[in-house]
Amino acid sequence: MAVGLILMSLIMTSIVGAYGSSSGTRAGVQSQASADAGIAAAYTGLFTAGNCAAQSTPGTYSSGSAPAYAALVQYDAGSGWIGGCPTATATRVKIVSTGLAQANGVNGASSGNSSKVEAVFAYLTPGVDASGVGMYLYGGGTVESNSTLDLSEASGAGLMIKNGSLDCSKNNTVINGSVLINGNLTFTGNCTVNGSAWVAGAATLGSGSVRDNLTAARVSPNPPGSHVGGTYTQSAVVPAVPGWAEIGYTPANWIDAAGIPYEVRTVTTAAACKLPDGSLGGTIAGKPVIINALGCPGGPTASNNTTVRLTSDVVIFAQSFDFSSVNQLKFDSSSSAAHRVWFVTPDYVGTDGLPTCRRSPAIENQGNFAVKNGFTIDDPISAMLYTPCAFDGNNGFEWRGQVYSGQYSSVKNNPVFTFVQVGIAGSDLDIGAATPPITRAQPGAVVSRRDLG
Repeated sequence: MAVGLILMSLIMTSIVGAYGSSSGTRAGVQSQASADAGIAAAYTGLFTAGNCAAQSTPGTYSSGSAPAYAALVQYDAGSGWIGGCPTATATRVKIVSTGLAQANGVNGASSGNSSKVEAVFAYLTPGVDASGVGMYLYGGGTVESNSTLDLSEASGAGLMIKNGSLDCSKNNTVINGSVLINGNLTFTGNCTVNGSAWVAGAATLGSGSVRDNLTAARVSPNPPGSHVGGTYTQSAVVPAVPGWAEIGYTPANWIDAAGIPYEVRTVTTAAACKLPDGSLGGTIAGKPVIINALGCPGGPTASNNTTVRLTSDVVIFAQSFDFSSVNQLKFDSSSSAAHRVWFVTPDYVGTDGLPTCRRSPAIENQGNFAVKNGFTIDDPISAMLYTPCAFDGNNGFEWRGQVYSGQYSSVKNNPVFTFVQVGIAGSDLDIGAATPPITRAQPGAVVSRRDLG
């Protein structure tokens, strides 16, 4: 009798334990699903302007009935995570969701009664996203004669060449930053790279030096000795250079931070094609403008000693920009406000992944961006040049921003270049891929997702 009671007790204990275990598993599945539902609710809500702030507790999406959850929104605008709805300067959003089981576990199986999930997303806002390196010279280029390039703000290589070589000749050129060349690197003068160099072909160092590390298929002299301050690695395998970004004349891609399309102003007469010695900007003060100068023969013109004072962001589309005969052309701000200017020569062959400079037919007659004798982009203005043709910079120009050229380009005779990331509408220059415009702030791709318990 006693043995039977003991056996019965053991059986009942086993049944109750199993029931508790199964109820705990069920609760865990339910609470996990509830937490995921909270992530989905917050993610979806962030696509609608004002939805986050309109919640009963702003920044918190919650449901008291099954699936029950509380999802808290945080954002990062560059200084760490802040609780609440994302601002216009946010670059990431985090959603932390706690979900509850519809039926709790029993007999102590309570670990699954609640689950917590964290998901981080990119946060996309209207406007031109900054991307790309300081100098992207698809077809290669030459840097010489006391050139000073400050590319130190780049996280990796600040100068990239996709299909060509970098020739550094003549006197005392200094590149403050690193270079990535899918071709050869040739120093025939006293040239210095204050960073590292990755060279898919031959690195001929001459009288020059690389302060940090050098990776190249071949090097001369070999070994490089004091020409390389760090380590020399013999290898033709170098980091990938992004492909060519195809930029056409597509005004619809240009959206401001409020989601409003840029004003478009078309100029064709000689007077209208001439850059003003004075203010230039949108019709509405502070609002950006596209100046369509594609119909200006030879591109925009300017007189000597001209200062163009920007009152807003300005995009200038032209078949070419030839300022080589202009002495002292400066772009400045009309106030202390920072503005951007884009000089864009469209690539009309937008499907081949290659720069196409149509120097003929005459209807297009595309040409280089050429500057000489005191061309200046003055702080707080930053400039982005995009051309499938060449950049021809001579005689003391000063540039803040980026240069993105398709054909073999020149940087000569005492120029000063400072990298400021600007980017361009319609493309992510970091990867050389098209990006569709967005008209409202919204979450983007998943950065990370994890269960917190």
